[in-house]
Amino acid sequence: MFILRFINDDDDLSVKEFASLTDLKEYINQNNLEKTWHQIEEVKKVIPNLKEE
Repeated sequence: MFILRFINDDDDLSVKEFASLTDLKEYINQNNLEKTWHQIEEVKKVIPNLKEE
């Protein structure tokens, strides 16, 4: 999962979640966010090891 943080048209911080990096990049291109402040964070799921040692 990827989280995109960016400044919207009202100069407020917006946050959107995307399942793939491709979807995120398409959204950036469609909304002309390349030249505005934005931050991309990749969230990796961690599956704990539940085995008893």
